[in-house]
Amino acid sequence: MRNPWVIFVCILVGFPFLLFAQDSGAKELDSTKTSILIDSLNKAAFSKKNANLSEALSMLAQIKELAQKVNYHKGLSSAYYTEAGIFQQNGFNKRAHLLYEIALDNSVMYNDTINIPMINLQIAAFKVSEGKIDEAVKLYNQSLDAFVKMGMIKEVANTKNSLGLIEIKKNNYAKAESLFKEALQLSLTQKFVYGQKKSFYNLGLLARAKKDSATARSYFENSLSLDNLLKDNYGMALNQIQLVQLLLEQQKTGEAIAMAKIAYENARKINAYNLMISSITIIKDAYKTRNDLSNTNSWQDSMINTLKLKVDNEVAYANNFIELVKDKETQKQKANTEIEKANKRASSQLIVIFVGTFLLLILAIMVIMAFISYRKQMLLSRRLYKQNAIIEENAAALDQLNKEINLKNLLLEEDNRTIDKLLSIISHDLRNPITNTQTILSLINKGALSPEESKVLLEQLETQYINTTGLLDNLLGWLKSQITGKELERSDINIYDLMNGMHLEQKIPLMRKRIKFINNTQNDATIRAEKEMIKIIFRNLITNAIKFTPLDGRIEISFREDAVYDYVMISDSGIGMSEDVLAKVNAQKYFTRTGTLQEKGSGFGLILCRDLLQKQGGSLLIESAKGEGSVFTVQLPKATFN
Repeated sequence: MRNPWVIFVCILVGFPFLLFAQDSGAKELDSTKTSILIDSLNKAAFSKKNANLSEALSMLAQIKELAQKVNYHKGLSSAYYTEAGIFQQNGFNKRAHLLYEIALDNSVMYNDTINIPMINLQIAAFKVSEGKIDEAVKLYNQSLDAFVKMGMIKEVANTKNSLGLIEIKKNNYAKAESLFKEALQLSLTQKFVYGQKKSFYNLGLLARAKKDSATARSYFENSLSLDNLLKDNYGMALNQIQLVQLLLEQQKTGEAIAMAKIAYENARKINAYNLMISSITIIKDAYKTRNDLSNTNSWQDSMINTLKLKVDNEVAYANNFIELVKDKETQKQKANTEIEKANKRASSQLIVIFVGTFLLLILAIMVIMAFISYRKQMLLSRRLYKQNAIIEENAAALDQLNKEINLKNLLLEEDNRTIDKLLSIISHDLRNPITNTQTILSLINKGALSPEESKVLLEQLETQYINTTGLLDNLLGWLKSQITGKELERSDINIYDLMNGMHLEQKIPLMRKRIKFINNTQNDATIRAEKEMIKIIFRNLITNAIKFTPLDGRIEISFREDAVYDYVMISDSGIGMSEDVLAKVNAQKYFTRTGTLQEKGSGFGLILCRDLLQKQGGSLLIESAKGEGSVFTVQLPKATFN
C-alpha cells in the first residue's frame, strides 16, 4: 500500500518544481537568443550614431535594459562604449569619459578581453588632453599588447600612430619616426588605406617639427592622394592647410592662396568650421601682406559669416542634442517604472505559485498524515531553504537596480543645471556682439560711411571680434569644467614663466595703450593649480586690468606666500572702482563697464575666475578705490584641495 501513496506525494510535491525547471530552461534559451540580439543591436546602433542620433540612443537604452535583464555583461560594456562615443562627438567630453570608465569597470569585472583595449584607447586620448602623458602611454601600450595577441593588425597600426604623436610632443623624433613607419608598413600589408594616410600625415607633422620642409611636403602629398581616393574632404582640407603653411614659409604666396581656397571649399562641403576658419585666416593674411585691401575685406566678411554660422550651428546642435538626451532620460524613467511594475507582478505570481504549492502540500499531508509525518518535516525545511535563497537573490537584484536608477537621476540633474547656465550665457553675451557686427558690416558694404569712418568701425570690429573670441574661449573652458565632476589634476606651476607668457600674449593691447607690464615675481616662485584653468583666470584678470588702465599706465605682478596660501597680486594704475561698483562686482552678478578707450566687456570674466578658483579651493580678493587703481589677489592653497 505504501508505494502508490509515496508516488502520489512525490507527484504533488514535484509538480511545481517541474514547472520551475521548464521555466528555467526556457529562460536559458531566451538568454542565449537575447545575447545574439544584443550584439546585433550594438552593431546597428554604432552604425546609426552619425546618421540618426535619436534612433541610436533609443537602441542603446533598449540594449542596456536587455543586457542587464539577462546578465550579458559584454553587450552592456559595448552599449556604454557606443553611448560614450556619441557624447564625445557632441562635445560632452566629461560625460563621455565617465561612460568609458563605467564600460571599462564592467569589462574588467568580467574579463572582457576584446572591449578592454578598445576602451583604454579612448581613455588614453583623454589622458593626453589632460596632460597626463605617462598614464596615456601606459594605457596605449597595454592596448597595443592586447591587439598584437589578438591579431587585430589595423588597431595595432592605429595605436602606433597615437604613440608616435606623443613622442613628437616629447621631442623623441627618432622613436616617433620608427612608430609611424611601423604603422605605415602594417597598414600597407593589410591594405588599410585609412591607416596609410594617417601614417603619412603624421610623418609630415614629424618632418615639419624637424624643419625638413621638402620631406614634409612629400608626406603630406602622399596623404592627400589617399584622402582623394577615400573622398575624405576633412582629410583633404587638413593636408592642404599643412601644404599651404609650407608654401608660405617658402614665400610662395600666390600658390599658398590658391591651395588655401581649395582647402576652404573642401572644409565647407562638410561644414568643418574650424578648418574653414583656418583657411580663411591664411587667405586673408596673405592678401593683407600683398596690400590687396579689396580681397582682404572680402575674406574678412567671409570670416565673420563663418564664425556666425559656426556659433549658431553649435548652439542649435547643442540645444537639440541636450533636448534629445533629456527625452531619452524621460523614456528611461518610464521604462524603469514599467520594469518595477513588471517585477511587482512577477512577485505576485511567485507568491501565488508558492501558496498553491503550500496548499498542495497541506492536502497531501491531510490525506496521508499518519503515513508521511516525518517526511513532511523534511520537505518543508528544504522548501524554506530554497525560498530564502530566492528572496535573498531578488533583494540583491532590486538593490542593484535602485543604485543604477539613482546614478541616472544624478546625471540627469547635472545635465539640467548645465543646460540652464548654457542658455543664459549664450543668449546674454554672444548674440548681441554678432548682431552688432552684422550692422557695422552692412553700413560699410552699402558705402554709407566715409573711408575714415569705415577704418574706425573696422578697428572697433576687430576689437569686438577679439572680445567675442575671448568670451567664447571662456565659455568653452567653463562648459568643460561643468559637464561632470571629476577631481582636478593639479601641478606645480612657475608663476614667473606663466606671467611672461601672459605678457607676450597681451603684447598688442599693451602696446596700443602704452602700458608698462612689470613682472616682479621671483624666478623660482611656484603655485599649485590646474594648468589650463589658472591660465584662463590670469588671462581674464590681466585683460581686465588693461581695459581699465589709461594710456601710459602700468600693470604690476607680485607674489607672496604664508604657511597656508600662495598669493598672486595683479595691481594696476587704472580708474579703480567706487564702493557701489565694487559691491556689484562682489555680488557675483553680470555687471560690466566700458574701458578707458571705450572697450566693451561681457561681465562674465570675473564670474568665471571666481568659479574656477572655487573649484581649486581658492578665492579672488579685490581692493579698489575710485581713481586709485585696483589690486586683484588670487589666493590658492599650498596643499591639494579636497
